[in-house]
Amino acid sequence: MIPKPTGTLVPIRTRAEIRAALQTVNCYIIPIPAKAANELILALRDVVPLHELQHLRRLSRPAFIPVAVAANLPPTQFPPEQSILYILICTTDKAPIQQIVDVAAKISPFQRKHGRRITPKPQVSIITVPANMPTSQEQSDLWSKKYWPVVYKRGNPFGPHPSLVENTQMKLTRAHEYMEIAWKVAHEVADIGIGHRCGAVVVNPDTGDVIAAAGDARSRTNESGWCYPLAHPVMRLVEMVAQKRLKRGEVVSPNNPITPLTETERKYLNSESMESLDGREAQKEAQKAAQKEDQKEAQKESKTDGTSEDASPPMANYLCHNMHIYLTHEPCVMCSMALLHSRVGIVVFQHRMVNSGALVSEFDGGLGHGLFWRPDLNWKYLTWQWQNDTPHTRNEVPDNISA
Repeated sequence: MIPKPTGTLVPIRTRAEIRAALQTVNCYIIPIPAKAANELILALRDVVPLHELQHLRRLSRPAFIPVAVAANLPPTQFPPEQSILYILICTTDKAPIQQIVDVAAKISPFQRKHGRRITPKPQVSIITVPANMPTSQEQSDLWSKKYWPVVYKRGNPFGPHPSLVENTQMKLTRAHEYMEIAWKVAHEVADIGIGHRCGAVVVNPDTGDVIAAAGDARSRTNESGWCYPLAHPVMRLVEMVAQKRLKRGEVVSPNNPITPLTETERKYLNSESMESLDGREAQKEAQKAAQKEDQKEAQKESKTDGTSEDASPPMANYLCHNMHIYLTHEPCVMCSMALLHSRVGIVVFQHRMVNSGALVSEFDGGLGHGLFWRPDLNWKYLTWQWQNDTPHTRNEVPDNISA
């Protein structure tokens, strides 16, 4: 009996997020009495640009500077009783350090005064800071402990907005059920020897209905003894959705029939779960597309030159528009692009395939393609990795296999 998967959903970072997190720049900082901070900022205004690194705090108390950074700063020359602030001035490419020192030397804290034993000199230091804004509170906290106090503004220019990810994840309350089905069909195909222990499930998010379930079948042979090297779970899953659409009278090309190979595949392929396959969102898209067509026709009739723009196909024409996909393993490049071309909305996978998976963006020996969210592609879908609280679904598929 297959144990019921229990675990947590971990959002996958985009390729741009990972690259942005690795970029750093060098900046000038200077200690100054708190009362003179504005004076120095005003004096520097004509020399350096306005505060360009909006994700970094302009002023910081010594107590909030990371220990490793503070250890490399020279002791300040101001009396201990004075309240000191460090000012983040600018990146080092904006002005030479001597110019910064010369400007700072003209303000009051660095002027010779009667009764002052020692006249402090500007102490400009160079530190390394993150070049880009953090994309999560955890990343912000980490950078604040490593580089310089960071401000997190709940934004993400390098991937899906955090609120979109959080709100969507809260709705994935039945992920364990769908993962259980994916593992069930994966075990079935492996037990009868027609493929690797990999499975896939497609779900209508509006109703929660399982539209189809497919296992790997690349080892199955036909009458001529040939196997099916492209019969990955995702490819067979998309074929099943196409076949169910054909039964509804929809036009799907090509219309090659697919044969269910296990009990679970037959159960969902033969189920009457197609009435709401497109879902409410797809219907809305179709209505919007129809309205746009009417508007374009009206515009075309009013034009005297007889020209018109090409109409884009309505989203309802895509096989899996906004459907949710649950996979036992990270899909390969072929399958990841098939999901993109089918316009899926969400993908959840369990086991990462380091040598062949195309969704994870990490540069740790894997492909690092991050195909689920790329600005150079014409569709994006949210992706999570399903991580078990207690390991019970062992990965039996070698890393060099394309799942």
